[in-house]
Amino acid sequence: MQTPDSPQPAITLFQTLSLGLLVLVVYIFLQSSLLQHFARAQLGNAADAKAMTDTMKSLVYDARVLSYLEIISGTLTTLFIVLLVHLRNVSPVEHLKLYRFQKRDLLSWLAVLAAFTILLALVSSVLSPESSDFMQRIWDSTDNIILLIIAIVIVAPIFEETLFRGFLFTGIQQSHLGTGVAIGFTSATWAIIHTQYGAFDLISIFILGIVLSASRIASGSLLVPIILHGTFNFFAILEMAMFS
Repeated sequence: MQTPDSPQPAITLFQTLSLGLLVLVVYIFLQSSLLQHFARAQLGNAADAKAMTDTMKSLVYDARVLSYLEIISGTLTTLFIVLLVHLRNVSPVEHLKLYRFQKRDLLSWLAVLAAFTILLALVSSVLSPESSDFMQRIWDSTDNIILLIIAIVIVAPIFEETLFRGFLFTGIQQSHLGTGVAIGFTSATWAIIHTQYGAFDLISIFILGIVLSASRIASGSLLVPIILHGTFNFFAILEMAMFS
């Protein structure tokens, strides 16, 4: 937390929140534009508005289309974040904490992630929550598992962690709000953007966000939560493959 004598951060809290919102707008715009492109490719340019809308809704559950959406929009938006930091005359490596990490830190947090995943599975089995069928529908439409893994296990974690545990976290932590608010805010907003999931999944994502934030703080590197995030997503896909 800043003191009265602390220097003003290169990227202020207002700039952090404003630019973070801009990043999300760009990400949504790219995904929407790509989705329209795939819908037109399927229907042709003469399709009416209702047909376009219905086709776009169905394509959201198409694994191949979803993979392309995430790979293209996630990659471009991640580069956009790096550019925004660079334009503020700040080192992206320093601001986003893209530092090397100790192997023991990664192994320790992988153990924490494993414990969290097991606990989550036990709670889910006891409560028997009504889960979203989003992942199941994606898996049922999968015809290229490698493409899906690239999108969900590699690109999505890099983009989401760069935005939430990187750009937003640093900006909030360096402000008068401090580390606690940075953890809570980034975990909550990260959970909220996953609108395709149910209430139990959203709560789980929020708690996972806290774990990822803690790993980022303890290791001093954004690379650790990126790897943890990717590992969690990989096991989600593996679970679909084993139990579908």
